[in-house]
Amino acid sequence: MSLDGDDAAVIVVGGGHAGLEAALASARLGVATVLVTGDPERICTLPCNPSIGGSAKGQLVREIDALGGEMGLLIDASSLHVRFLNESKGPAVRALRAQADKPRYAQLARERIAQTPNLQLVTGLVDDIDVEHGAVAGVRCSNGVRVRGKNVVLATGTFLGGKIYRGEHSEAAGRFGEAPALGLSLTLARLGFPLARLKTGTPPRIARDSIDRSVMQRQDPSEIPLPFSYRSEAVFAGPQLPCYIVQTSERTHALVRENLHRSPLYGLDLIRGIGPRYCPSIEDKVIKFAHNPSHQVFLEPEGWDEPTLYVGGFSTSLPEDVQLAMLRSLPGCADVVMLRAGYAVEYDYVPPTELSASLETRRIAGLFHCGQLNGTSGYEEAAAQGLLAGINAAQRARGQQALLLNRSSSYLGTMIDDLTSKGVDEPYRMLTSRAEHRLLLRHDNADTRLTPIGYQLGLLSESLYENFLQRQEQIRAGIARVRAQRLGLRQLHGLDFAAGATVADAIRRQEIPIPTLTETLGEADAPLFERIAIELRCEGYVRRQELAIARAQRDEETVIPDGLDYAQLHGLSREARERLAVMQPATMGAASRLRGVTPADMAVLAVYVHRATQLLGVAAHD
Repeated sequence: MSLDGDDAAVIVVGGGHAGLEAALASARLGVATVLVTGDPERICTLPCNPSIGGSAKGQLVREIDALGGEMGLLIDASSLHVRFLNESKGPAVRALRAQADKPRYAQLARERIAQTPNLQLVTGLVDDIDVEHGAVAGVRCSNGVRVRGKNVVLATGTFLGGKIYRGEHSEAAGRFGEAPALGLSLTLARLGFPLARLKTGTPPRIARDSIDRSVMQRQDPSEIPLPFSYRSEAVFAGPQLPCYIVQTSERTHALVRENLHRSPLYGLDLIRGIGPRYCPSIEDKVIKFAHNPSHQVFLEPEGWDEPTLYVGGFSTSLPEDVQLAMLRSLPGCADVVMLRAGYAVEYDYVPPTELSASLETRRIAGLFHCGQLNGTSGYEEAAAQGLLAGINAAQRARGQQALLLNRSSSYLGTMIDDLTSKGVDEPYRMLTSRAEHRLLLRHDNADTRLTPIGYQLGLLSESLYENFLQRQEQIRAGIARVRAQRLGLRQLHGLDFAAGATVADAIRRQEIPIPTLTETLGEADAPLFERIAIELRCEGYVRRQELAIARAQRDEETVIPDGLDYAQLHGLSREARERLAVMQPATMGAASRLRGVTPADMAVLAVYVHRATQLLGVAAHD
């Protein structure tokens, strides 16, 4: 079988979160798109944690939605436990997180594909890439299917050279019950791409009705609907379910230590890939954080009608019998039934320094990489990259300029810059601390930052954009109103106010919770008032950060002349010379973010760039 010509202007390989966003974005931009996946029934199955969002990740989901992506809509329509995290730390870092009904989430994703014009679904495991004259020309599947196309987005997840481990047992698999993509790894190596190995893992699943909740800490969801998407109604998708928290015991830790000789990560020494630092296995927690007497474990429902609970914070690759004993050492789990044991998965990735900021590879024109193939970890990171890769593959197919996002515009822009300029040596997870402009990149204002871009691209309809403009006008009018409106109170929340104080004066007092102000002032539109309050509370800090960005932008945009011979730039460290020569950054800003390039190196480089620029200017004048 083959598909030729215009049938596949963009080919997306892989049906996870990255592949879904890439395929939908490309098709919605009017480009004939083919999504190739090994098993259409396993599209977006949430193979690990059944949650979307969380610290920094929640901001990514909002940004995906503001640009016209799908993840926010999917989780809003399948959420069974939603709440804000980090609320006490302020609006800059608070983040929305929701547990999903896993079957419902995957079903909705499949429906979106079926309902999207310009999108064709093809079943197959891609094991080869056609390249002609340095540019991609299509893909070939192991089942004989060949798809021709000049733009290919690889969103292969953990399938490249995938191998799963559980105690002494190991098998080739991309994830539980699914074959790995072995041929594609060989193809990428043949095309000159360097490959390295990373590791991730998943915890056991247990029966919901086999635990004693009475001895566990109950964690309730929000009492009010909290949608991710600006396009979703503020209603619950279904009954909201509680989660539960327990602590590991000394017996749990003893079982880990006693069985390390059966661990593929430790005693058996089978796993070479580096695991995620910010989501370690229970083995890593017990060994590397031995001073901690216990660790939190989260028991989270996987669906309204699912019999399973996800055991968060308990990822492990120990043998099944050890996992069951460990589970039964937890409070309330003495008679627990383990429905599926956890496992580790090791897989190939391509260093993301092989990519430009558009996520197109430097080696092969028209080939884009996204998701775990780039060394990232997490559904949200993958989906955000998939959206950008899909947009830019479609833009290339249409002969349009690529969408490039910078660090001051979004968490997505920050992540892409981190990946393409610094690379990774462990699975990359988005963190608020990675975003130096996080005060500007808040959960509440993702639409202000990115919705105009989504509309200009064509991913958001005219009516949705009109709704956005109305919302912006309401915020502006609301800010003007509270600045002029007298408070009419001399004391509020235990704080004194002078006569003539305005509502804006009260809002700026950080000690007063926004819900208290909303209730006291009788504000009918609580979400709108919250946005007004956040804008006012952050405006001074935002103004200072904007000035800092403007100053940094001048350095950021200083162009490094072509042909600069870094080997001859004495004063630079050897590592800096080597890295600069390989990466050939276009600007001083890009150079400053390269791994191994220190501030001292940048000071030296600035002198050389200044001299080279002057010489070029003199030459041009002569």
